[in-house]
Amino acid sequence: MVDLSQLKPSPEKLKEIKLFAAFSLEELQRLINSGEAMIFEPHTNVVIEGELSWGLYLVINGVVGIYKTNKASGDVYDIGQLKSGQYFGEMSLIDESPRSATIRTLTETHTFFIGREGFQSVLTSSNDTKLRFYEHCVRDLVVRLREVNDSYVTSQFQLWKTMLSSKEVA
Repeated sequence: MVDLSQLKPSPEKLKEIKLFAAFSLEELQRLINSGEAMIFEPHTNVVIEGELSWGLYLVINGVVGIYKTNKASGDVYDIGQLKSGQYFGEMSLIDESPRSATIRTLTETHTFFIGREGFQSVLTSSNDTKLRFYEHCVRDLVVRLREVNDSYVTSQFQLWKTMLSSKEVA
């Protein structure tokens, strides 16, 4: 039997996660105090695409799969996996939109859940905290957008190159 108290990360461990880098150790301890350790059996849906969002899950031990539905065809695609030290549900800390993917455990998975209310309580405790966090998020978002743009341009180039070379063969 796993002692749930052992699944709580330390403030120093949370500080290593990019999303939480802007927080002080004291603020991170407050986040930890508001959180909850959880254990999921293999093949359990932790969150389901389209459901309302309530918070972030840190994967302490185990592996989860990420599944996304193609809105045009209804097909479900396996788009990746997350392992120990990674997280999901971070967008739900900022907005109230439904979950954008289904997360299913592939193994027994130990998580630490930080709810939206607890997160917002720490975030709004001071203007400095809020400003540090959102500046950090904007910088991270810019990096992600640049990566998506580069990937999109590369994939479009490959698509057109393949299409044009197949027309030359025909």
